[in-house]
Amino acid sequence: MKAEPTLNADVSAIIHKTGDDWARYWNSRQPEKLAQLYAEDAVYLPPHHPAVHGREAIREYLSRPLHHDYTDLKFEVTYVKQTGELAFDVGTYTMKVPKEGGGQKPDKGKYLTVWRKRQGGDWHIVADSWSSDLPHNQ
Repeated sequence: MKAEPTLNADVSAIIHKTGDDWARYWNSRQPEKLAQLYAEDAVYLPPHHPAVHGREAIREYLSRPLHHDYTDLKFEVTYVKQTGELAFDVGTYTMKVPKEGGGQKPDKGKYLTVWRKRQGGDWHIVADSWSSDLPHNQ
């Protein structure tokens, strides 16, 4: 018999709230607060870019697009699963991104985030990956 991931309602609520915080910090251009949601040893896996290791490197990486008209980020959690001290959530996002020649265009995609429980009971991100559903050159 294999162990199936379960879900504690409190964990789901924490992850939903932290996802809302992530989008709020992004939309208000606060990379320092974004970085605090990550573990010191976290890895960020953006599309078309090598992995970014460590909280400080993630903060630096995330601060760059905040100056280039990436706005209106929203997450929709599809589901959250938990197994012991780890949890993960899968969902979708929408946002506006800069388009060549000026202005913005809509983007949408999906993400997978892995969380680890900290001492004291709160959770932080240990791995974060996302990709757009749109072709790379659009």
